[in-house]
Amino acid sequence: SIILLSSVNSSLCLLIHRKPYVHRRQTAFSHILRRHASESDGTHEDNNEGLSEPLEDSRRSFVKNGFMTLTTAAFTGGSLFGSEAGARGLVRFPCKDQTLLNTYHFMRAGSSLLEVEDVWSTNPLFLTNREAALSEKGEDEVRRACNLLKNMGVTPTIVRYSLAASSIDTANIVGEEFNIGRDRLVPEFNYMDPRAIGGWDFSPKNATEEAVWAMDFDEAGPSGRGGRPPPNEDGTPSETLADQVVRLTNLMSVLETLYSGDEIILVFPDGTGPALLSCLIGGIQLNRVHELNFQSGEIRQNVDYNSVNAIVTDLPSPYYSEILQRGRQELIQLRENPDEERNVKDLKFEEEQAVAEAQRKERQELEEREARQNEFERRQKLEEERRIKEEQRKERQIQAQEKEIERKRMRENEDNSTSDISGGAVGGGILLLAVSSVLANSKQSAVIDTDDSRDENGTLSETNSAPETNSADVDEVEVSLSDVAKADTDSVELDQPITMEQNETAKVSELASATNFDDEQINLEDSYDDWGDAWLGTINEIMNDDPDISSKLE
Repeated sequence: SIILLSSVNSSLCLLIHRKPYVHRRQTAFSHILRRHASESDGTHEDNNEGLSEPLEDSRRSFVKNGFMTLTTAAFTGGSLFGSEAGARGLVRFPCKDQTLLNTYHFMRAGSSLLEVEDVWSTNPLFLTNREAALSEKGEDEVRRACNLLKNMGVTPTIVRYSLAASSIDTANIVGEEFNIGRDRLVPEFNYMDPRAIGGWDFSPKNATEEAVWAMDFDEAGPSGRGGRPPPNEDGTPSETLADQVVRLTNLMSVLETLYSGDEIILVFPDGTGPALLSCLIGGIQLNRVHELNFQSGEIRQNVDYNSVNAIVTDLPSPYYSEILQRGRQELIQLRENPDEERNVKDLKFEEEQAVAEAQRKERQELEEREARQNEFERRQKLEEERRIKEEQRKERQIQAQEKEIERKRMRENEDNSTSDISGGAVGGGILLLAVSSVLANSKQSAVIDTDDSRDENGTLSETNSAPETNSADVDEVEVSLSDVAKADTDSVELDQPITMEQNETAKVSELASATNFDDEQINLEDSYDDWGDAWLGTINEIMNDDPDISSKLE
């Protein structure tokens, strides 16, 4: 006050030597001071004549009244400019004596895909992943909640939702059901994030959630500053209820500042967030927050101080007490065996790795079996090729041996044929000479007999008309012919090769020309003939040419 007074006096000293309009400003300010002094005394004087007071009177009054006013304000805590203005937007919990400017409906998003799989995910970095999107079960829950609001006549104008994937999907369904424009569907970036549970993140939800409830009930205290989950190495925060209270307080202050007279639906990704905000509004101790926990897809309308206290009982319900009892046992196990507790994400990863490893081993075994089978087939094929080649080699060897034997046999046959043909030719010549001599003797004897049988008159005698045949000579001729034919037939084989036929034909031709026989008289159609028939045929032709010889032979 003393500093302020000295500064006012300094200003007055400067203003005294200014122009008259400056004096009017001084008198106006002194009038304000006098009015404030009168208001402080309980009286009110509205005197506008001070503006026309003499300079000296106004200066004395200004200094006097200013000193008195500043002194009074310093010791009474009053204000120089009237009553205190009402602050808007700053929400103070609990909201018992403060009326909220908007109507609020708290809603939890429907069941996410991770919740259906019993996975508890609280890391804010992973909230937008589509693996945490709304499931089919969650869609049904959200639509039932919207129908409930419609039946109650609620018409929301603003939907504020978390950036968690399940909350985004839930807000879209709510906007579709109530025909809310996209400009009224407002995302909230971090004030509505769920409480992060640190090292228990991505753990089995049902068991771990009960342990957290028991920890908050026993350790958090009325302000929620106790009961902190264990830290995590993947960046997941480890928060108490008091850490989440800071975000929710900022959320309500922002909403009360931005909107007025709206019906706002707040879509939370978890059940603890709306329950904790309800405790703040209703003045409930924070360690009892989980008694107001929201189920998936649940919505509570017109949340205020009275509605919150209407659903809170003096003592926990038997059902909640049973949950706390199970949670305490689970909490003991989590804390005594921190290394054994594995989150579902790691377990799922390890399971996938195990499946992948099993598949890899199966593929490796299959490839090894195929390789062994291919190697076996290749060896069989090589063995078969070797066997075939060996058989072919043996067959060629046998054929070569057979050809060699055939060549030897052919050479032997050629040698035998040559000797047989030579012997046949000689035998034939001898036979011809014998036949010729026999025929000559026969003819000569016939002539002699004819001459002897003529009578003196030159006629033949009846008794001697038929010539006598020398039967002994004929028999000898027949025997000789048969022996020659038999000998020739035995000496010549009937299955001679073509080369043998050609050689025999050539040799027969030479022999025929040597013995002055015509080529037509030699029959070469049967190359395997022993030439005995040829000689007999020749003899027959000779006998046919001479009827007398034929008759004699008969």
